[in-house]
Amino acid sequence: MELEWYWLYFVAGIVFALLEIFSLTFYFLPLGIAAIITGLFALFNSNIYIHAAIFVVSGILLLVFISKWRKSRFLRSSGSQFIAGVVGQVGIIVEDYKSSTEPGKVKIFSDIWEIHWDSQRDKMLSELKMGDHVKVVSVEGNKVIIEKIKVSK
Repeated sequence: MELEWYWLYFVAGIVFALLEIFSLTFYFLPLGIAAIITGLFALFNSNIYIHAAIFVVSGILLLVFISKWRKSRFLRSSGSQFIAGVVGQVGIIVEDYKSSTEPGKVKIFSDIWEIHWDSQRDKMLSELKMGDHVKVVSVEGNKVIIEKIKVSK
C-alpha cells in the first residue's frame, strides 16, 4: 500500500492555520494555504519532488502576497490619517497668544492643539482672542498652522 501524501498535506495545512490563529503573525497562514494547495495537487500526482516544488513555490508566492497585503491593510499609520482629517477643519481659540514661545492653543473637535508660531504670522496670532474661530491650514509636527476666519452669525 502506497502512502497517500495528500492527507499529510491537508493535516499540515490545518495545523499551520491553527498556529496562525494563535500567533497572528501572518507567517503560518501562507504555509497552511500552500500545504492545502499541495494536497490538492497530490490527489492527482504522486511524485514527491513535484509536491515539494509546488509547496515551495506556492508558499513563497503566498508569503510575499500576504505580507504586502498585511502591510497595506493593517500597518497603516493612523496618525497621518487623523492629521489629514484635521486640515481644513474649524476650531476655536481656547488660550490667547502670549509670546513666540507660548503662541496659544486651539480646540479642534475635542482635542486641544498648540498653535505653530512663525515670524510671518506673529501679527495675526497676536490679534487672536479666546473664542475666535480659526481654520487649520496645515499641521507641523504636533502643532497646527491656522488662519483666522469670519463666522457669520
